[in-house]
Formats: sequence, structure tokens, C-alpha cells
Amino acid sequence: MLTANVGWIFIIQVMISAGIFLWGYNRYVKRWGTDSGHDSVEGTYTRVDYIPSEIPYYTISYGYTVNNKRYFGSIERLIFSVDLRSSIEENTEMLKKEYLTGQTVKVFYWKEFPNEHSLNIPPSVPFFEAIGIPLLILILSNIPLLFIDYLIVSSPYN
Repeated sequence: MLTANVGWIFIIQVMISAGIFLWGYNRYVKRWGTDSGHDSVEGTYTRVDYIPSEIPYYTISYGYTVNNKRYFGSIERLIFSVDLRSSIEENTEMLKKEYLTGQTVKVFYWKEFPNEHSLNIPPSVPFFEAIGIPLLILILSNIPLLFIDYLIVSSPYN
């Protein structure tokens, strides 16, 4: 008959930890291609618009293609980021000159989710976003094992 002892509990904890570590590492590594600039394409600016709302802003739209599929994104600039002394039309024209339609822009994207992207500079790899869920599962899965370990050690039958 197989009985639980401190050694078995330790082996189970190590196996769970190793599995979750590999899962977290895999999640983190998938983002390295984007961070190093390997997963990037050329995109183009498509238009500049003024959006009247409670907090008015200008939106600069752009498009890019990954694996023959077209994706779109936009940059939003608050009205306070442009010259407030100029009219809306003048500011729109100024932004159109800055973001010329058809001008190329480098778009960095994640291979698994090409619609998640950033412009001109590679995004940083968010450590906790990639490792957070596996780390939480590791902690939650090891808490019961810690109590079993204590019960085995403090058992009067030991």
C-alpha cells in the first residue's frame, strides 16, 4: 500500500511547479519575437479625422497586412495636444501633413494575435501579464499541499 509522506508531497510540489514554470515560460517567450522586432510589417496611414465628443479628439487611422489579412488601428490625440489657437480645420490639416496618407509606418504585432500591435517601437514584454496567471495557479495549487505536509509531520501515527 502506498502511503503519503513528506517526500511524496515534495515530489508532487516540484512536478506542479515545473509544469507551471514551463507554461509561464512558454507564454513569455511567445512575445519575444515582437519585442525584438522580428514580428513586424509595414503599414500605411489612411486618414485623419476630428471626433466631436465630450472630450474631443483627433484620430489618425492606419492599416497593415499580416498573412494576407488586413488589420486597422488608430492613434487618438486629444484636442489639447494640438494648437488651441487654430481652428479644427487648421489642426486637421496640420495633422494630415504630419501623418500623410500612404506614408509607411512600422507596425509590431504578436504572432498569435496580430490585431494586438504597436507603432514604430516594439512593445515591452509585460512580465506579469505573461507570468501572472501561471504564478497564481502555482500558489493556489501548492497551498493545500502545504497543509497535507503539516498534517503528515504532526500526525501521532508518524
